[in-house]
Amino acid sequence: MEKLSFKDLRIFRTSGELQVNTYLFSLHGINYVVDPGKGIGKYVDRIKCDVIITHGHYDHIAGIRELEVDRLYISPEDSAFLREARLNLSGFFNDIVSMDISWYNIDDYFDTLLAPGHTPGSRIVVFEGVLFTGDVVFSDTVGRADLNPIPGQQRVMSKTVRTLSKIFKQFPQDWYVCPGHGDIVTLEKLFKMNPFFK
Repeated sequence: MEKLSFKDLRIFRTSGELQVNTYLFSLHGINYVVDPGKGIGKYVDRIKCDVIITHGHYDHIAGIRELEVDRLYISPEDSAFLREARLNLSGFFNDIVSMDISWYNIDDYFDTLLAPGHTPGSRIVVFEGVLFTGDVVFSDTVGRADLNPIPGQQRVMSKTVRTLSKIFKQFPQDWYVCPGHGDIVTLEKLFKMNPFFK
């Protein structure tokens, strides 16, 4: 597991009113962008980077088009979201996202936790010190399951949250939870303020 210091993260709010937390950091000379929302190009000026996608919804992938992507990492289950607007929901925002881009299985390159429910292939990306939770876990709530194209995902999401609660308790409680939207908190604070993790 790679160690990542929270102080080394740059955080940008992207995708307009959707306010996606897009993260930028460097490890071993490689620039990484996590969940590039629309508008990320204003901040990073087309740097060459690897892109980590926690899940395939529009607001977390629309900025890919603004970057010079070397490698893109996404789960196999969500890879179709890159090219299918009906899955990534971009049609709702009148900004159709459909890209034919090569991708790598995120599980083969990073420590991840399977976290289905919000999307079939949602992942928590784990670094020593930082957890990128996408739209699965926020500081004070959890992600919606009704946006998942597979029916009956509320039960799946509930199971995911129960599993994550057990796993998160095993990590040092000063690690940071970096969600796709909203406030960044430590695990200690998450367990105090998020009713789904109390």
